[in-house]
Amino acid sequence: MYNGYNLQGIIRRNVVNTMHQFEKFGYYSQNIGNAYTHGYKAIRFDDVLDEQGYVSGALRTNHAQGAFQITQNPLDVGIKGAGFIPITSLGGEIYYTRDGSFTLDKNGYLVTTSGDLVGGGIRIDASSAKVEIRKNGEVYTYKDPSSEGVYCGTIPLVQFANPDGLEECGKNRYSATEKSGEISLVEDHNRIAQYGIERSNVDIFATVDELMRLNTSLLASTSLMSAIGDMYDKAINIRE
Repeated sequence: MYNGYNLQGIIRRNVVNTMHQFEKFGYYSQNIGNAYTHGYKAIRFDDVLDEQGYVSGALRTNHAQGAFQITQNPLDVGIKGAGFIPITSLGGEIYYTRDGSFTLDKNGYLVTTSGDLVGGGIRIDASSAKVEIRKNGEVYTYKDPSSEGVYCGTIPLVQFANPDGLEECGKNRYSATEKSGEISLVEDHNRIAQYGIERSNVDIFATVDELMRLNTSLLASTSLMSAIGDMYDKAINIRE
């Protein structure tokens, strides 16, 4: 037979587990909201059950390659394989991204859609007839199709020992942490592809299915809490 103390423990566990479900719901909703964000990596929220029956979550990022989408913009680049492009915010913070939908700022520097400087600063003459971004990240401009290319800089590519340890900072940017481990510059590579961007790797159908399951679970949890609350009130009345 349940007594007040038993019911208090059940209510406490159910509240904690329900809060965990709401948190999980929020992360999967974030995935859906970024399903069409260039280079976005889906978040997975794994359930972890402790010895007392409480459910907590372990946040994971799926760093699998997203599909490559061809564009008509010569400043668009996609990363084929592992790695991140270092960028610098207006405040001087260093971040890392896989969103290669670049543009030029008012001074002609290559920047992200958020205005972050790409690499150490790559300035492109707006009057150039052609911009070439090679597979190794080197950027060249041409005054006309027959002229010799002018080197403008290199889009750097770095990788981390543990990319799962990177911290998501919004605007499709990551920051390094102790957990992300050692950072290294990728040299002599051919991973940069011009005239294209990496799409999000969110599996929209699987994510919607997961949200529907979570919604059903949340409805069941709230109904259970209501039923347990009634039982608790009855137990208190019996004791009185």
